[in-house]
Amino acid sequence: MFGFLKRKITLEEQLKNLSYTGITLRQGITEDILVESFSRETYEKGPYRILLIRMGGEVEREPFDRISDNVWHFDTECIEDNGSYVIIAERLRVMAGNGLPLENIRDHVDIDNDEAWLEFSLDGKDYHWDALVEDDWADTEILCKFAVLLEERKCGKGFVYLDLGGQDCLLGCITIGQMDMLKKVTGLSFVWLRSLSDEMIVDSTDEVYFPGNASGS
Repeated sequence: MFGFLKRKITLEEQLKNLSYTGITLRQGITEDILVESFSRETYEKGPYRILLIRMGGEVEREPFDRISDNVWHFDTECIEDNGSYVIIAERLRVMAGNGLPLENIRDHVDIDNDEAWLEFSLDGKDYHWDALVEDDWADTEILCKFAVLLEERKCGKGFVYLDLGGQDCLLGCITIGQMDMLKKVTGLSFVWLRSLSDEMIVDSTDEVYFPGNASGS
């Protein structure tokens, strides 16, 4: 009845509230960059969702820097050639900070011959993951495997996921406390990224773990 009296949440307020969840603009990125893409009214009309999507992208002019290191607007139709899975691994490494210090990242993508794999080193161990080839669609199980690796390192963070209803999604890397705040502040249905084959469990002590071992090597 009184919905028309609901106060709009300004862009600045949204940014401030998101900062409490661990999601911030990169140093040197200002609100002016954000309003180059959408008007302030647009951000206010769709609070948080539109802002997070924009923060998960890049500046729309050279040098095309990331807007935030804490959230990624990920389009799953992104596998084109060698280097495509390297981009994914490097972006997840950035989001995880010290939690996922990947080294020697390399990949191979040959869509015509149905071949794709990703290799890297972590904590002195070499990993080789084969990827499912389906035209230019990413094998999202690769994302889930990284979520398992991050949890196994017990750094206090986990990858989170928001389905945007199409071929794209939002990915982030935050603590359990920040996850609770993120859902409360934004009203968006973020979930913990988990393996497609193993269900993630949150026990009564809020310790996140995965049954089994889905990481592979």
